[in-house]
Amino acid sequence: MKAGIIAGLILILILLGVPLFVLLGGISFGLFSAYEELPPEALLKYVLETLAKPALLSIPLYILAGALVAKGRTAQQLVEVAQSWLGWLPGGLAVATVLSCMIFGAISGSSPVTMVAIGSFLYPAMKRAGYPDSLALGSVTVGGSLGILIPPSIPMIVYGIVTRTDIEKLFLASVIPGLWAGGILILIAILLGAWHRLPRQSFSLREALRRTLIATPALGLPVVVLGGIYAGLYNITEAAGVAVLYLFLLEGMGYRSLRWASLKDTLAEATTALGSILAIVLMAALLSYFLLLAELPFSVIEFVEKLQLSPTTFILTVVGVLLIAGMVMDVLSAILIFAPAFLPASQGLDVSPILLGVVFILALEVGYLTPPVGLNLFVAMGYFQRNMSAVVKASFPFLIGLILTLGLLVIFPGLFGLSSS
Repeated sequence: MKAGIIAGLILILILLGVPLFVLLGGISFGLFSAYEELPPEALLKYVLETLAKPALLSIPLYILAGALVAKGRTAQQLVEVAQSWLGWLPGGLAVATVLSCMIFGAISGSSPVTMVAIGSFLYPAMKRAGYPDSLALGSVTVGGSLGILIPPSIPMIVYGIVTRTDIEKLFLASVIPGLWAGGILILIAILLGAWHRLPRQSFSLREALRRTLIATPALGLPVVVLGGIYAGLYNITEAAGVAVLYLFLLEGMGYRSLRWASLKDTLAEATTALGSILAIVLMAALLSYFLLLAELPFSVIEFVEKLQLSPTTFILTVVGVLLIAGMVMDVLSAILIFAPAFLPASQGLDVSPILLGVVFILALEVGYLTPPVGLNLFVAMGYFQRNMSAVVKASFPFLIGLILTLGLLVIFPGLFGLSSS
């Protein structure tokens, strides 16, 4: 009876189209009210413990850093450097797009922000150079998705918080897979550029060095952020603060591109994103807490043990579920719902939570690009004024590259410097 009532309420909330945090909160409080005799202060204590996690503070700071880069001159400097070094290759501007997205992703931690910031410069440049819309649109849309794989990554931070996995280790483990993914996308761009016989830019070593010298402060930001984390100088939250301070100084005093009006908009964006993410994380944390009290993880472990799956087969099963989930859910929702469910089973099979985390992010990165709810597809449709069919078609060759990377990661994790246990 109780289960039927709760299921009915969940269905009503879904049909009403309520925000995700309301849906998760409704499920959590409904389950606690029906099945767990917990005093309100126990739930409040758990919420406060979740809010006290320092890593949560890094999320709005990385969002703020990404917004500062996108609205300042840093993104343009990164694009000009990549263009000067790689424009001579077949499909050179598309190659520069992917490389710029990789570098920018190491600053913003967000795929949509990466796509818009880099696409605003390079998409028009590719169109002016005579690139077919499929290559220009595909390289920007899929290249932008690298923002959630190249550290620092906001979804990876959320995964670390939910699963209590060392986030610095997650960042370090995602570097090589990120380089693999970017390298395969670059190869696809070169092959497509050669196929279409696109015009190439002339290469000038002097110009490339000049652009690199001018952009040295911008190029130094990923080094300062990631180098400081891996050298043990500061943790991810402190690194986010360093990134914001660095960008305030660079954009405000170096490039003199910060204006009070744009700064207000940037701060408002970061605050809105923080409120949205915190609400979802907290409600999902309560749901995870209930599942833990109900001993669901132990049931999952027993079920997986009965299936007698090998570690590789288990990871392939996870990938299948995530690819389907990525078609209908946003990345953060999928992590918050599925990570707590899969983690106990992975531990029972001695599958590394680090490997599982990188697989999660890469599989959901593919989900960013698959209809009907692929976030990057909708951002590309709105920003570049194209319909869904055109964006999906343009993204397809590059999407195959991401799927190839994911397959290699699952079957040969050693290629990526990762261990399955």
